[in-house]
Amino acid sequence: MDTTRGRRRFLSRFAGLAASGGAAVALAGCLDRADDEPAEPEPVVDTADSLEGETDREAWRDVETIRLEGWVGGWVGVEPPAIDRVENPTLVLLEGREYDLTWENRDGIHHNVALWDADRDVVREYTTDGTDVEGATETLTFEAVPSIATYRCEHMQEGQVGDVVVHTP
Repeated sequence: MDTTRGRRRFLSRFAGLAASGGAAVALAGCLDRADDEPAEPEPVVDTADSLEGETDREAWRDVETIRLEGWVGGWVGVEPPAIDRVENPTLVLLEGREYDLTWENRDGIHHNVALWDADRDVVREYTTDGTDVEGATETLTFEAVPSIATYRCEHMQEGQVGDVVVHTP
């Protein structure tokens, strides 16, 4: 089931039950979860379906173009298929290969994309200027180097962040 639609369906049914006095009955089903069982995390961005994409190296073998959507809550993968509708997906790259990372502003809030190392420094000036124009795109062309650890929006560093794995060829 699409978790976004499922969550919305639950909330709309709960609101209707609460209005009719049946909220306690609706919540009883939620109490079946054991106290020590952690709640499964869900995407923050409504257009995302998952928090986990395909990270198998073989699924990324022919990838040269990466497309993301920029939202306040996180990045959402568009292309390649290994990250389609995944929130803040892990990018799997081959060292020495050139990539085009294109992102689209989807909410009209100022975003950019930058590639950072483990010390939270921009790698080789791999960053875009940024834009707050909804629908605008920016493309960052870069060479995959081992020091790249994450990609981030420098304006929303904790929400819009994804891991990068760089493999040797």
